[in-house]
Amino acid sequence: MTTIALVRHGETDWNLRRRLQGRADIPLNETGIEQARVLSGSFAREDWSFVLSSPLSRASATALEISKGADIPFAGTVDDLIERSFGQADGATAEDIAAKWADRIFPDAEPVEDVQRRGAAVVDELVDQYEGNLILVSHGAFIRATVFALTGEDIGGIANATMVLLSRTDAGSWESVPAVVTVAG
Repeated sequence: MTTIALVRHGETDWNLRRRLQGRADIPLNETGIEQARVLSGSFAREDWSFVLSSPLSRASATALEISKGADIPFAGTVDDLIERSFGQADGATAEDIAAKWADRIFPDAEPVEDVQRRGAAVVDELVDQYEGNLILVSHGAFIRATVFALTGEDIGGIANATMVLLSRTDAGSWESVPAVVTVAG
């Protein structure tokens, strides 16, 4: 059985301002860096083989902090771990979204179904490519869509520096690990 940890990156200034980041490359703020350091302690006592991340700096910086703090090799970035594109809503504030897109249908956005397919495919590909348990650092909408695609569970929103644990059975199906969400201070 293989376990993966899907980890949402630490906090950014846009998270504080309630701006939809999408694929904008917004760095971690000081709180986000500290969250990643604290989160690394959650992995230090377990058997993890590699850390991989989205190419966006907020995810890769979180992954590097986890790698360093837990002494787990960072295997690099993976393009398909990137956040969903929200199209015209990338960079919009919560107030903008409520005013312009109350239905949450964003023009030119990547369809959720495409994110689900991409997420399930890249997770299966990485588990087949790398031996052992993996830490995959990514983004909130990507993680929510991927967990739904793999398990059928809707986990709702996921806070910064939070992880969801999933195990792939010997038969190839995915299931959540009890106590699936852990939040770092």
